[in-house]
Amino acid sequence: MENQLTNNANALRLFFTDEVFLVKDESVEIQPLRNAEPVFVAAQVAAEPQKESVVKTEVTQIPGIKAPEIPKVYPQSPEITHVVAEPAPEKTFKFLGGNKKSVLILVNDESNDVSTEQGRELLRKIVKAVDLGTPDFAILNYSRYQGTDFAELYQFFKPVTMLSFGVEIAHLKLDLVWQNEIITHGTTRIIFAPNLHHLDSDLTAKKLLWGNLQKIK
Repeated sequence: MENQLTNNANALRLFFTDEVFLVKDESVEIQPLRNAEPVFVAAQVAAEPQKESVVKTEVTQIPGIKAPEIPKVYPQSPEITHVVAEPAPEKTFKFLGGNKKSVLILVNDESNDVSTEQGRELLRKIVKAVDLGTPDFAILNYSRYQGTDFAELYQFFKPVTMLSFGVEIAHLKLDLVWQNEIITHGTTRIIFAPNLHHLDSDLTAKKLLWGNLQKIK
């Protein structure tokens, strides 16, 4: 900013329109100004080291976060498949008669369906003697089913009485002994006799058979 003090006459006329007279006043002694030396106060300011603002930060240690553990994979033992054994399919048989009274008659003839003419005639007399008709019994030729045991026959026919002509106990895999008397095996009464053709000419065997048949009437 420029100094506003001025001694220029022209400039002063702008502010002072009246006449101004300079009068020397002898009573006032104006002391000449001495060259004033600037006085500097040497303020020795010790440079104090600036205290660092120490902010005591209390660090709270955050518990370490463990990385999620990968679940261990253990080798699995091969799955054991439980196999349920299915029951063997029921064996079927081709037979004569109706089996209404659950009477099974076994014959053993490789040459004929039942037996020879003599053997068939004897069988007709036997079933008539015990009051059995064709619908009451089942005639099975065992020679067509070699190896079949009693359990398989029972599963199919469910016999209450079984007359076996020419089929031995060993054939049926029974742990029994024939002593010319009726054998009761489970719920089945069993009579063993010779092959029909041979039985027709065996008088002793016929008497034994007749005695056992009287017991099952």
